[in-house]
Amino acid sequence: MASLFHRSKQRRAERAPTTAAGNINLIPLVDILTSIVFFSLLTYTGAALAALTSFDLVLPPVVITSPEEAARIRSEQEVINLLVGVRVYNDRVQVEHSEGLNQPVAGVDDAALDRFEALMRQIRTDFPQNRDVTIVPNDEVSYERVVHVLERLKLAGYTGLSLSNRARQLANAAPAGARP
Repeated sequence: MASLFHRSKQRRAERAPTTAAGNINLIPLVDILTSIVFFSLLTYTGAALAALTSFDLVLPPVVITSPEEAARIRSEQEVINLLVGVRVYNDRVQVEHSEGLNQPVAGVDDAALDRFEALMRQIRTDFPQNRDVTIVPNDEVSYERVVHVLERLKLAGYTGLSLSNRARQLANAAPAGARP
């Protein structure tokens, strides 16, 4: 009596002519079909998908319990937020805001970051209603530099930090009026 190993080996040898081309591997086929379904759903712009992805983001109603609270809410709504932007360069940080401040903080060392943090704290004390800052790093700035700026802004009391990018210009763009 032959062992299980020998019997299975003999069956494989008998089937060898029919499976000489190889076996069908279904895993790549399933991967491709999954990708097709995913990208089909991602790029579909029909009304059915729009109905599925719409969210009602209405805030809950505010309950006003006193006239002082009503005055406070009305005054907060009437206050225009200060637009603060921080441009990060390799050699400096430029602080700009809608009230006309356009002040560079030169340097990349800890002393320069301390001056930057002090300036941002001063802006925060002058305009306490504003907690938002937009950070615009230059193209050549390292991530480490941006992270240091973000940490200092967090220490200065800003909670609404957002990164942005500026329009990138082609390095080999011809100046206006030049002929090729």
